[in-house]
Amino acid sequence: MSDVVAQRSRDAVALLAVVEDAQAKLTQLEATARGLIEELAASGAQATPRLRELLASGERLVAAVTAAGGKLAPHLPSGNALPGAPDRVAVDAVWARELQPQAEGAAAATATTPVVRPAATLQALASTLAALPGCHLVLLRGRSPAGKPEEASTVLLHCGRAFAAAVHLQSPGGLLPLRVGVMSTAEAAAATAAGSGDPLSGSSVSLWAPSRHAVFQQLSAQAAAALEHFLQQSSNCGGGAAASALELLLLWLATCGDVFTRRAAASDALLLADPAAGGAGLLPPLRRPYEGLGWEALWAAALNPQLRSAEHLATELA
Repeated sequence: MSDVVAQRSRDAVALLAVVEDAQAKLTQLEATARGLIEELAASGAQATPRLRELLASGERLVAAVTAAGGKLAPHLPSGNALPGAPDRVAVDAVWARELQPQAEGAAAATATTPVVRPAATLQALASTLAALPGCHLVLLRGRSPAGKPEEASTVLLHCGRAFAAAVHLQSPGGLLPLRVGVMSTAEAAAATAAGSGDPLSGSSVSLWAPSRHAVFQQLSAQAAAALEHFLQQSSNCGGGAAASALELLLLWLATCGDVFTRRAAASDALLLADPAAGGAGLLPPLRRPYEGLGWEALWAAALNPQLRSAEHLATELA
């Protein structure tokens, strides 16, 4: 039985490595496409060698992603159904290998991306979130990268390509959130570029300006309600080993990373004419559960999309 579990854990690690490599290749392919567009905008024969180089690079990256898909295909179900939740035995085996001592009396193994449950510092929290697929936490001092965690006044959580969420801290380097705002990745890039010190950026976009998109305006409102709930929940726990309100909020935001693809649990609908959008606007399911959820439940849902659920805001207003 132990050999089977060990093999399953090795298979899981190998598949995750394939996915991670494919994601990196897709990022490179996106950069290549941008470069190709820029070169196509240029004129003259001098652009031809560069165009050939970019096209060849794109072909190699597409081939690599296709090969990764071939490796993953046998492990996915047939048809359009989403894959089921990961095998719990295999997942537990991976955690055990990463977080437990390798042998009796030996020092605990250092995980590649250590996960502290719950995180006691802002730096540990960034490491925790780095273990979630597609999540990346940036520590900011104003709108510029913070030199040290204790200098960070804002954290910016990137949830893949779906959105970015800025959380202002009550004190630099602390774990108490003050306010939260959700925006598109493009809006986040423009706002942080304005604070990068680059005199050529020419941007005056505020990190705290309301998003131009109704979906992120409504998600910001949901996040603000979740923030208030987690602050109250943390104060009731009395500190100690309880997770901070900031960690709970960021984990909840991570569960919203599939906001544009997760259908409503009740209606199986993706887009709905929602009064909250201001008229006949269409919004995806934005209401995600947070009441009564602790660290374990939020972490599990952030790590495994199959454990998430969503409903349209309009179901509350009907």
